[in-house]
Amino acid sequence: MLGLSTACYVSAPLTAFIVHFTSGPSPAPNVDYFQMTQFLRLAIWFSVCISSFAQAAQAADASMAVSEPAPGLPRVTVIGNKESEDRYRVEAVELGPLGSMSTLDTPYSIGVLPEALIKNSMATNFKDVSKYLPLVAYQEQQGAEILRPQTRGMQGGNFQNSRMDGMQFFITVANAMEQFQQIDVVNGVSASLYGPANPSGMFNFVSKRPTDIDLREVTVSYASDSIGTAHIDMGGMLDHNGMFSYRFNGLFGEGDAWVEHGHTKRVLGSLAIDIRPLQGTVIETNYSYYHLLDTGFPGWFSYSEKLNLPPAPDPREVGYGQNYAGVEMLTRTGSVRLKHDFDSDWHLVLGALNQDAERDINTPVNNLTTVSGNYTSSLANGLAPRFIMSSDAAYLNGNFSTWGAVHDLTIGSAGYKSQSYAVITPAKAASVILGSANINSLVVFPFPAAGLPNTGLNFDSSTTYQQGINAGDTIRFSDAWATRLAVSQDWFHVDNFNAKAMRLPRYADQGQSPSVSLMYKPRSNMSVYATFANSLQAGDLAPAGALGNSGKSLANAGMSLPPYRSKEYEVGYKASLAKIDFSAALFRIQRPFANINPLDNAFEISGLQLNKGLELSAVGEVIGGLTVYGGVTLLDAKLEHTPLPTTNDKIYVGASKVKGNTLFEYTIPSVAGLIAVFDWQFSAPRAANDSNAFYAAGYNLFDIGVRYSSTALAKKVTWRLSVDNVADKHYWSTIAPSNLTGANTGSLLAHLGSPRTVLAAASIGF
Repeated sequence: MLGLSTACYVSAPLTAFIVHFTSGPSPAPNVDYFQMTQFLRLAIWFSVCISSFAQAAQAADASMAVSEPAPGLPRVTVIGNKESEDRYRVEAVELGPLGSMSTLDTPYSIGVLPEALIKNSMATNFKDVSKYLPLVAYQEQQGAEILRPQTRGMQGGNFQNSRMDGMQFFITVANAMEQFQQIDVVNGVSASLYGPANPSGMFNFVSKRPTDIDLREVTVSYASDSIGTAHIDMGGMLDHNGMFSYRFNGLFGEGDAWVEHGHTKRVLGSLAIDIRPLQGTVIETNYSYYHLLDTGFPGWFSYSEKLNLPPAPDPREVGYGQNYAGVEMLTRTGSVRLKHDFDSDWHLVLGALNQDAERDINTPVNNLTTVSGNYTSSLANGLAPRFIMSSDAAYLNGNFSTWGAVHDLTIGSAGYKSQSYAVITPAKAASVILGSANINSLVVFPFPAAGLPNTGLNFDSSTTYQQGINAGDTIRFSDAWATRLAVSQDWFHVDNFNAKAMRLPRYADQGQSPSVSLMYKPRSNMSVYATFANSLQAGDLAPAGALGNSGKSLANAGMSLPPYRSKEYEVGYKASLAKIDFSAALFRIQRPFANINPLDNAFEISGLQLNKGLELSAVGEVIGGLTVYGGVTLLDAKLEHTPLPTTNDKIYVGASKVKGNTLFEYTIPSVAGLIAVFDWQFSAPRAANDSNAFYAAGYNLFDIGVRYSSTALAKKVTWRLSVDNVADKHYWSTIAPSNLTGANTGSLLAHLGSPRTVLAAASIGF
């Protein structure tokens, strides 16, 4: 009964914390929001009680068994589902230099999106699939394919918070979900593992690996309005000795989208080959080519601090986008990793990645000018037309014992060279400005007389270099107690150039990012941890085109700020029961906030962004046949110590007080192979400007679907059908500041969410 009493004791302050976040009048009243928060209180309290009783029952059973000694942290080498593919439980994640390890033994809050869920979601991009990661959010940039992922209300970067197989890559380019088998997310500050980055989590995209047995699967899919896609996934051995194995993913899709004149075309070729020249050694190689074309979709809206954002209109109405405007992107990525096991204790990994991404972005930007909904539409201009990334990673990890303690030691190095390009000749107004309209009276603008802006002629405008070394040691003093000490020492500098290749002011610095954790395991299937992390990241660049309150150019335009330091405190609890996994984490993150100081007309550190919150998640079987994959984040994100009274102690733009997602899947007992699917995505209202003068409404989105697996002619066939946003809710999917740190030196941004969409697919294994 000790487990039950402990859980009941903990649940009292936990409930008080939940009530603090979900009670009180909303600054922007919304009926759906109040209903949602009342439901959340009951649902979370119920899950805590159920978890408490389950833990107590299991603890009583476990007390009758003899515990086995655990000499150290076991190295987990298999990444996959814990039981059946419908439970979505994953045993291990890849954590940079730590390698592959059990999520229960990590002193971090971690989310995992497994291959089965990626496939069942029928998602084609990260935006679509990220909703199933309940503790993750995103900030859209130029459309659904170009976004920055984030956790805990902190904004991510173009590449600082994204990895492919543990190596840096650009996320704000075309990336096809069909080439990945898993996405691992470390929430919050992770610089001691990966090097300096924004404190918005780290997203590691795991490429599909070759298979030991023959894999042959063809999937034909449909999406509203008439987008058809054919995808083939093949893998197996290339020789009888098992030295060479492969995995190939090929895809072609094209058709009209849910908005009239909206068109999509996708082409993917992805090949992975593994070579095993020696026992214990594998060389992993990958190459992918992905071409994407999206035209006719709604553009995004921009608005000033003093202009209220209207309710979200219907995104299917023709005129928010133009049939000739959109994005065309091409991404080519190659990588190689060498993995060698010296023995069962010591392991080496060496890797390198190169990514070359081209972006032709001509999406409409609808700039609101009056409270009645008047706007001026123009094509996006000045966005980077090309990115090149060259990144590396190397680490050695192993186990050893000293003076009665077991060490899990990691030593590594990681870095990158990131190149961002700019257009040589900026577009003229004749090829950018389309015309004026009203949000309730749309206009289809003619093709610009001067043609679309030419982004083909460009130059390397900014090159960022970063390289560091990191070391970490997890010390296990007993079966129950352990600590982890880690630090990353990094050097970085930025070279800036103009169109004539003349060097502009450069930036260089270095520093350390330490973390310390204490872990306690009251039972072999439970863990409690406390972590402190201090993260370094490069300072922001003062915007060259921005104007201060006086209407004059900034005093430090084009100059970089000193490095930022973010600090995070986190305590968490994890439990892996017989059929379900639970996790909870309390966190507090702060980082410098840059803005234009009206006193000296300079872009400088002028306050703090302080985010505090609670994360809850559950994955597994709730009752017989009912699987849940979901969670919720309760967030208090504010600006503090700002020089302007109107922005001090205000909620951060776009930060939702309550946000999450819950996926339910129920196996119909009367029909073998039939599964019913229900998903609920929810968000509270979000502050729509820095002074919190107005808010964007919250939303509840519901998806329904079915999945049916059977055998036809001795071949496995899986049918999938879903209707996303079944109630056809109109909502703003992104409310965002004008730049990464939230310094609204320009206009704020708002993106329209997708309407009701029908998805269908048939997969045949052969």
